[in-house]
Amino acid sequence: MSDTIQSLEAKYRESEIERTNVEQKRRELDIQAAHHEEQANTVEGDLKVEREWRISLQETMQQDRERISQLQLELTHLKAIAQKYATLQEEYYTLKERWLEQEQTLEELGAHLSVSKLQISDLKEEVVRKVDGTWAKDNSTTHCKNCSKEFNMTRRKHHCRNCGEIFCNACSDNSMALPSSAKPVRVCDDCHVLLVGRYSVI
Repeated sequence: MSDTIQSLEAKYRESEIERTNVEQKRRELDIQAAHHEEQANTVEGDLKVEREWRISLQETMQQDRERISQLQLELTHLKAIAQKYATLQEEYYTLKERWLEQEQTLEELGAHLSVSKLQISDLKEEVVRKVDGTWAKDNSTTHCKNCSKEFNMTRRKHHCRNCGEIFCNACSDNSMALPSSAKPVRVCDDCHVLLVGRYSVI
């Protein structure tokens, strides 16, 4: 009977040792399981962050695509505007050149018209003088129309070819071309000033 008890005690000690070993392994497995769970949680957190980042990146890429599409439309529109602007600018320069040419032509025509009016006016005055007999007569004129000095052998009489009055040489020592004469003819001082002022306006 003592052998049986010893045998049971031996088995009990073995079972205790085995239980202790099992407990030790269980604790080690619990530690490994906790470690793996922690790693799994970390990986899951990383995957969540990566998933959120990927979603955010996809949204950003979609926004970029839409922005690129919008910019392409704007670029096409701007190219059309630039082409239209170039066409309008070319038309503007063409019209401006024509306008300058026409303005120059009008200025030339205006100058010719002014000269023609003056020539017509001078011709009318010449015709009126000749018709009305306004050419001063030598016999009835004894003094210069301008300075009132008496004519004599040394102070001779000279007709102004513009107004027809008689002056001394000093008061009519001017030469100008008149509509009635192709060559410069004698004019008095007053007519010279008048004609110079008239022609300078042209």
